[in-house]
Amino acid sequence: MMDKSSTAAKPKKKRKKVLIIVLVVAVIIAAVIWNVLHKAGEQVEMVNNLVEVEPVQKRDLSDTISLKGTVAGASRTNVTSKAVSEITEMNVQVGDIVKPGDVLCRLDSASIEEKIADLERSQSNANAIESINDRQAADAVQQAREDQERQLKEAQLAITQAEEGVTIAQRAYDANPGDETFPNLLNATRALESAKDNYNTTVDATNRAIENAQLQVQLNRYKDSDSSTNDTLKSLREQLEDCVVTAPCGGVVTAVNVRVGDINGDKVTILTIEDTSSLKVVATVAEADILQLQEGMSAVVTASATGEEEIKGTVSRVVRVKEQSMDGQTAGGYSVEIALDNSELLVGMEAKVRVMIQEKGEVLAIPYDLIRYDDNGDAYVLIAEGNSDGTATAVKKSVTLGDEVDYYTEVTGGELQEGDRMIYDYSGMIVEGQTFAPEQMYSEQDLGMTDGGIGGGASNVEVVE
Repeated sequence: MMDKSSTAAKPKKKRKKVLIIVLVVAVIIAAVIWNVLHKAGEQVEMVNNLVEVEPVQKRDLSDTISLKGTVAGASRTNVTSKAVSEITEMNVQVGDIVKPGDVLCRLDSASIEEKIADLERSQSNANAIESINDRQAADAVQQAREDQERQLKEAQLAITQAEEGVTIAQRAYDANPGDETFPNLLNATRALESAKDNYNTTVDATNRAIENAQLQVQLNRYKDSDSSTNDTLKSLREQLEDCVVTAPCGGVVTAVNVRVGDINGDKVTILTIEDTSSLKVVATVAEADILQLQEGMSAVVTASATGEEEIKGTVSRVVRVKEQSMDGQTAGGYSVEIALDNSELLVGMEAKVRVMIQEKGEVLAIPYDLIRYDDNGDAYVLIAEGNSDGTATAVKKSVTLGDEVDYYTEVTGGELQEGDRMIYDYSGMIVEGQTFAPEQMYSEQDLGMTDGGIGGGASNVEVVE
């Protein structure tokens, strides 16, 4: 028979054993969690204590202005024709390369020749009539002069005869003064005065006749109808000479504004030629930069078509007036033209330009926000100086500062040398004498974050003593 007391004790022992196991598992889990959290804390602390250390190096601190523009020919020629006529032949299209003297297009000359022939016939008839009128006017002048000569001779003869009558009457009166001889003397004197007045009147009248005849001659020379016809003929002859349009210069055709069958108008641009023997970049300039640009400044031009190749250029023109539209509103900003040293690019390509405002070249330079100042106002930076055990200590090195360009400041003197490992502490928390373990230091160069591309991963900075 089974002992009841022994069977009751077994479940109690079993529960106690399970409880011990649970406690042991809980302790193990707690230990694992504590270890994970402890290591995570150490990693967080390690990350917080990381410091960037970069080698001091020379940089190009040339002060530049960056612009964007479009490649164009050094010169642009708009081709026109004086001929107001139909375009019968077009020999070029956009993109064609032409040489000086190449026939670009032809215009209808037959209609112009017909107009010239009609006007010349009309002018010939008019000239014939004009010639007759001129002869008649010249004859009228000659006739007026002959009439004057004849009439003045007659008037002079009347004066002479009157003077003789006065002489005779005066002698009779002197021989027998009295009422019988005095009336004759008086009449003779009046006749002489009348003859002289008639002479003067004849002079005035005949002079006016001569002047009127000469005036008609002058009027015949300056007839409006003749002047208008001559001007029209001159214009038509110029149009006829312009019916064959040739290239005034060499280059590439960048625009064709008409087609066969169109009627050309005076001063209408038929096509545009850009001289591609030399190129330029036309770039827009911001208002803040325009006053810094001067003709003759050097520039560097790059384009996606030529990759990283840098093309030298020179500022050839600075336009310090904003482009205005027809209604007086501003249509564009200020602009600049950069003449290029070669013609590898094509007209219309987009280009980037760096204009050298001040050409410094390669100089020792450091980020301006890493510069510190001591109590005396002297500038210094912190350098990671290597120790024999692989650690590094923050050490002060004095610097003499030069020009500041963008993010960097030129170092012109002091203790800092090229290759020194400068501590990049933007927070200002690192102090002189602070020591760093190798695993606390990193460099963008070692992380592959420089222009060379992404590297194989992070590695410790080797600090050289």
